[in-house]
Amino acid sequence: MANSKKLREHPMALRLGNRTFKIVLKSLTEKELLGYTDFQTDEVFIDPNQSEESYKNTLLHECMHIGYDLFGLNDDAAIPKINNEYLVLVSTNMLRHLAGLNPQLFSFIFNHE
Repeated sequence: MANSKKLREHPMALRLGNRTFKIVLKSLTEKELLGYTDFQTDEVFIDPNQSEESYKNTLLHECMHIGYDLFGLNDDAAIPKINNEYLVLVSTNMLRHLAGLNPQLFSFIFNHE
């Protein structure tokens, strides 16, 4: 297991659009999750009890949920049939927007030291 103190060496908030999501480190073993986003409270819960690579992947995974929510792709039942080009376009714009507003957080996620 990675040292959980090292895992906290990133901003504990994620900005996107007019919202700021607080990043909360919390054991999620009972829920059998590595992370989840609560859109009602604008909180991202990440279990710190995972390897560093898994932690970074989980953090990015939750960032993607937030980005897709902003771009209107948050409800599985409401998502229209989309093609690959549209999905790539939305994902590219979303990642650039997320990384531009949160450079320190994305530097942490993509740092492979």
